[in-house]
Amino acid sequence: MIATASGCLALLCIIGWPFFSNYRTVVKIQSVGAAAFTLYFLTLGSPTAAMACLISCSQLLISASVRDRYVVTRLYGASFILLVFLSVVTWHGIPSALALTGSSLGSLARLQTSTSRMKGLFLVGAPFWLAHNLMVGAVFALGTDLVSLASNLASLAKFLVRRGASARASNLIPSITEPVSILA
Repeated sequence: MIATASGCLALLCIIGWPFFSNYRTVVKIQSVGAAAFTLYFLTLGSPTAAMACLISCSQLLISASVRDRYVVTRLYGASFILLVFLSVVTWHGIPSALALTGSSLGSLARLQTSTSRMKGLFLVGAPFWLAHNLMVGAVFALGTDLVSLASNLASLAKFLVRRGASARASNLIPSITEPVSILA
């Protein structure tokens, strides 16, 4: 019952946060989702994933409350060291390795200043979480994986199409430094 309730709440947060534009509201919703996943993974017997979600929640709160990029980077580094330590303490084989790797890539993604790099790193980390969630039977987390994969792939595809269109358009318009011949 607790696993189902926390899994539902977490999945609703993941599906719902993109519909909000206020940064603080988005971070609050994502934090509630990460906290719900912490409880969800604990009830499923996956403590490494639970610790990874708890650390993710703290990183979201750090990003929302600390404005100094240098400090944020250092706090993320400290949270990575804590994640590695907690992964060793809660180690339960391959699922722990998968959760550690997926969470590490997610942390690195959240540090990016470029949204396309961030989404790309989330995509690189997604197969690790997907494999973990399949192994531990985390149905609601699998739903999150599918939503995340679909939205990040669609967003990156849209970005690449726009970038390609911009590049083609810039090749059609002569540069100011290029000589233009009316005889050619």
